[in-house]
Amino acid sequence: MKKELQKRLSKYTAAAAAVTVGATGANAQIVYTDVDPDFTHPGDEIGFGLDMNNDGNFDFIIASGDSIYQTTSQGPVRVRTTVVAGYGSQAANNAIAGETPSGFDYALALDMGTMIDNTLNWIAATNTMAYNQASANPYNENWNGVTDKYLGLRFDSGGNTYYGWARMDVQAEGDIWTLKDYAYNAGQVGIEAGATANIEEGTMDQYVHFINQADNSVMVRLNEAVTGANVTVVSASGQLVQSGAVEGTEFVVDMNGLAGGIYMINVTSEQGTITKKMSVAN
Repeated sequence: MKKELQKRLSKYTAAAAAVTVGATGANAQIVYTDVDPDFTHPGDEIGFGLDMNNDGNFDFIIASGDSIYQTTSQGPVRVRTTVVAGYGSQAANNAIAGETPSGFDYALALDMGTMIDNTLNWIAATNTMAYNQASANPYNENWNGVTDKYLGLRFDSGGNTYYGWARMDVQAEGDIWTLKDYAYNAGQVGIEAGATANIEEGTMDQYVHFINQADNSVMVRLNEAVTGANVTVVSASGQLVQSGAVEGTEFVVDMNGLAGGIYMINVTSEQGTITKKMSVAN
């Protein structure tokens, strides 16, 4: 039965054209696949076999159903659903970023730029994406009627764990959807939803964020792909007022006690450099 499903899924995945962003450096690790043309599911029982790393083995399956159920109170009720689940020999190790309200597993519909890593809640089971019962959405289905949202995906290959995303639209009906593209980070670290380029080819402001804190400090938060980072804070006159290596993904710049004026927070790493101008009031 499994071989037959694999065979039937293969015809749907033939349209997935891999566009790998060349891993020419230590951190050039994002592998992107464009589904060209976009795959639109018409509501059949068979969905899309998702081969995240294009090794010929499906890691996930996205599938839909459209059924009529007999109920004692309502009579015949039409239920249309879309689900996502791990697939293949490593299915038990593959998981979807999700939530479990009322004990049910629901895949999250992530926004572009959301960090997909071990900080998310991962569910190694079938996750409901969209659910439509009698032309209504009675439950907490994150994917009903959304455009350009992202599945957060974690999969195992060769004993290693990788993080990736898949971008989709899902209509309110619950079983009609479009898969547009997907990507994963071959460096075994997190990936931002929607990230398609190597860090060398992108801009550092996609990977380094400066967050003002209530205690008059600045949190410098880095993507896990940024390595060997150091932070320096320099006054407008060129005086070094703070410096240090980033341990993990965060560094706190303490602005308390500094004289009023303009300061430059410089972040240098193996991937590049970014500078943020900060103003301290008198």
